[in-house]
Amino acid sequence: MKYLKQFIREKSVLFLLVPFLFGILFLLIGYGKGPSHLLVNQWNSPLMDTFFKYITYLGDGAVFALVIFVLAFVRFRWALYELMAALMTLIFVFITKQILFNGMPRPTKYFENQETLHLVEGVKMHSWNSFPSGHTITAFAIFMILVLVVKNKYLKLLFVMIAILAGYSRVYLSQHFLGDIFSGAIIGSLIAVCSCALVDAMGIFKKATWIDKNLSQLFGKKHEQ
Repeated sequence: MKYLKQFIREKSVLFLLVPFLFGILFLLIGYGKGPSHLLVNQWNSPLMDTFFKYITYLGDGAVFALVIFVLAFVRFRWALYELMAALMTLIFVFITKQILFNGMPRPTKYFENQETLHLVEGVKMHSWNSFPSGHTITAFAIFMILVLVVKNKYLKLLFVMIAILAGYSRVYLSQHFLGDIFSGAIIGSLIAVCSCALVDAMGIFKKATWIDKNLSQLFGKKHEQ
């Protein structure tokens, strides 16, 4: 409950994430799944093509490994938050995409022989397992944990913005529908909250003296000895 309350009260979440989610809901309710995607697909430019082609990589699972490595030099507790989130994301995405919603068509398959979509050159398109967006879940799980742990308000805003842009990139690139990233944003945020709470609640870490240290401090002590 501690992290959920903190997440809900975060100004960066209220100012950026909430309007983003309500905007998606407005489009889905007002236009529907297919028409809302076609509407958004019209908003494109060469500059946006390049931008979203690369920012989408921030939703790759490999980013988890990079963030965990960096956080190990800041605070082990934070690195464990991300590690727990990585495991939860892996399990959840597998169950939902490969078992519960297996075979749901992505935009290119959904509109096949019906509509011509704006596609970005060089992006490998996928046809199936659209719901939910794994990239969006990953991006929100990673960056919402950072929102919860850092104190700097500008960094918080930056991390929320990165998560939103990584999620939106999946629609811009026609890899997912708006509903896929809407659910992905909510699921990823919940994974972030639950991961922090679970690590803090685990008995194995409660009395550990090293959990609030980092690699530099540990190696520094060994070097002194």
